[in-house]
Amino acid sequence: MIALKGGCPRMIANNCRPPEPIHSEELLKEETAYRGISQRKIALVLIMFFAVFAIHVRAQDLIVTRTGEEINCKITKINSRTIAFTYLRNGVTRNTILPFSEIDSYYKNYFSKAKVKTNTPKTNTPKTNVIDYYPYPRFRLAVSGGLSYRTAPISDDISSEFRSYFKKLKSGFYYDLGASYYFNEQLGAGLKYNEFLSSNEIGNVYMLDNPTVYGKMSTNIRIKFIGPIFNTRLFERRGKNCLLTDIGFGYMDYREKDKLLHATTTIKGGTVGSYWSIGYDFGLSENFALGFQATLLTGKLSKFTVFDGTTTESLELEKNNYENLSQITLSVGLRFNK
Repeated sequence: MIALKGGCPRMIANNCRPPEPIHSEELLKEETAYRGISQRKIALVLIMFFAVFAIHVRAQDLIVTRTGEEINCKITKINSRTIAFTYLRNGVTRNTILPFSEIDSYYKNYFSKAKVKTNTPKTNTPKTNVIDYYPYPRFRLAVSGGLSYRTAPISDDISSEFRSYFKKLKSGFYYDLGASYYFNEQLGAGLKYNEFLSSNEIGNVYMLDNPTVYGKMSTNIRIKFIGPIFNTRLFERRGKNCLLTDIGFGYMDYREKDKLLHATTTIKGGTVGSYWSIGYDFGLSENFALGFQATLLTGKLSKFTVFDGTTTESLELEKNNYENLSQITLSVGLRFNK
């Protein structure tokens, strides 16, 4: 060893020990010997791993339809009503789905050799036979009509002679328009508009005056709702019929026109309302369905304006005297899905 005064011996090149090269095989032998693992066990594990990996990559699935057709494919997704898969047709890899109503059985990893290649260009499948189906519809338009009933009780201030008159005004015709877009199979959002229409008229009404005046009394009521809604739906197994629920909040507009003899009064007001509905659609064709729906609308009017033909007056009601606009409806209508 060379030594220099005032210097570190390790900093002298001639005193450094050169590295000794070690082969990777020797390092592996030392590591496995230290851990008590034989090379035969390592080789067996590697063989099993690559075998399972090769089977998983190359294995193909089988779908058998109710018509007896066997489809060599790769299943990509399974839900409660459909199977999504990729298959080879005319040398082109195609993606499609098949409802369980058309499937007799299916088998995972049935074939050892895959027909579908990952580098084959993909395209959408036209709807020409049993194995070609579009996925769930994203757009839904609904038109409904039916009967509606206002849930508010008749005021005790109404005399017995007119209670039947106002009781009839609690029932009326109802129509509903809706448009929704679904982000996936179950959830969507849209816009809802509906109207409640009610009217009644009686004759031989008199007003004590000098002289007494006889005539008619009539009332026309219109309640509108418009607002955004949140949609949920659940398809049944065949994929044609589905259960739907909607919930939303929006603006309720109240209009009432009263005529007593020759005098006309118009009442207007607005408030925030809520919309709740549950319905069931029966599929008629690929795009059309017949829907039945039950709806609950809620809202209370705290103030309104009264116009008697010459002057307008604003009235604010006490909390226990709010005008209840809530109503229950039953309707049926046509649905368009795309």
